[in-house]
Amino acid sequence: MTKTANYYKRSAEKNTKDRLNLRILNIGLLLTIATIAFLYLIGISDLTAKGFILQDLRSQTNDLEERRAFYEQEMNSLQSFYVLNEQAKTLNMVAISDIEYIKAGNTAVAKK
Repeated sequence: MTKTANYYKRSAEKNTKDRLNLRILNIGLLLTIATIAFLYLIGISDLTAKGFILQDLRSQTNDLEERRAFYEQEMNSLQSFYVLNEQAKTLNMVAISDIEYIKAGNTAVAKK
């Protein structure tokens, strides 16, 4: 009978050790899953924040493109021939009537 009692005692100790090993394994798996889930949430949060920043930068880009187009149009209108003629008239400039060109002949002219 002692043999049988010892067998059951060893069997009970073995089951307790196996349960303890399975409990440690389950806790380890749970901690690993929780850590991965936490890191996933941090990654999603970071991507969401970057998405908002990207959306803001695209909005700023559109605003800057509109301002550039406005200033380009303003520059073109200020450089137009009509505006420049009007400004020349307000400066009391005289129109050129006779233009004379200096002819140097066939010789080469060089300036030092």
